[in-house]
Amino acid sequence: MEMNNTFKIIKTPDLFEKEHPNPDQLIIDFLAHCHPSPDLFILAIDTENSEEEKVVDQIKQLQEFFGENSTEHLVILFEDIKRLPSHDHLKKKFKTRLATANENLSVECKKWCSDRPRFVYDYKNYSEDVVKRRKAALEKISQNGDPLDQHGRKGNSVSEAGDDIFNIVLLGLSGTGKSASANTILTALGTKNESKHLFKSEANSMMTTTRCEVKYVKNSSRGRVRLVDTPDFLDDTLEDAQAQVDECKKYCQREQCVVLLVVQAGRFTESERDILPKLEDVLGWKIREKTIVLLTHGEELEESLDDYVRAQAGLLNLVEQCGGRYHRFNNKSKKNKQVRKLIKKIPNYEHSSQF
Repeated sequence: MEMNNTFKIIKTPDLFEKEHPNPDQLIIDFLAHCHPSPDLFILAIDTENSEEEKVVDQIKQLQEFFGENSTEHLVILFEDIKRLPSHDHLKKKFKTRLATANENLSVECKKWCSDRPRFVYDYKNYSEDVVKRRKAALEKISQNGDPLDQHGRKGNSVSEAGDDIFNIVLLGLSGTGKSASANTILTALGTKNESKHLFKSEANSMMTTTRCEVKYVKNSSRGRVRLVDTPDFLDDTLEDAQAQVDECKKYCQREQCVVLLVVQAGRFTESERDILPKLEDVLGWKIREKTIVLLTHGEELEESLDDYVRAQAGLLNLVEQCGGRYHRFNNKSKKNKQVRKLIKKIPNYEHSSQF
């Protein structure tokens, strides 16, 4: 059998980190990078974690992630060759291989891959359609020449210093004007006012946005801005809801985002009274710390915005939960002043290098 001399190595973040905010997304990204399936798993064990109990625990976690048969395609890689004899019985127990890093490792890995049929993931825990869509998204990012971080995102990890991408995430119920507001911000920040550059937006109360969508703005004088338009996460009819939530979580993180909670002025509903804690439960953190209530159709208000908010007990309570931050939008207006004023209300605005 003639073997191809090329192969791809996928270095993953710590899949065993119990405190990771979104472990499912790590697995989906990994499966997307190596779709339709990986040929070989390498479990790197450092000296500190080489006790048998810890090694077995990691092997069993891998089986939980990828299935019982995944260990038949696993190599356990130790730093210290002296550890091999004491763990030799694991080869039979888990049908796996033991090795240490050496100059022949790549040749040995290719030989091991050729010895057994290709690993097949059963997609019992994750949808293959979701993985395929994620793969296409990652390939598109790569083709655009943007570097990927270890989680498959553009640029650096949002928690790392030097990341120049700021996320503006729009949340809210269907029909409140999330997509239209995102387009207003896009055009104000320099995006061409053409359909291919904007989010799909329709003036109705039906769900137009059914998936998380992302558009980028290159701010010529500062950094880059990413607009994230989202579906109504509280709509029971939303398809692939968890996958869409997981996608949103990648951008909706404390360090590098602002959340715009979009509410239609003059149509504050009963279901919006407790929308904030519900969204926080979905996303896994107190987004109110970084949230501005964005009131669309503001041009239709007869009274001042302040008077309107004070007169609506439920809306006033929502605004107070968000630190008193709220703003009016007229998405029919082409004036950029309303966007500049909105940006100045971003929490810690003075520390954001993007604006």
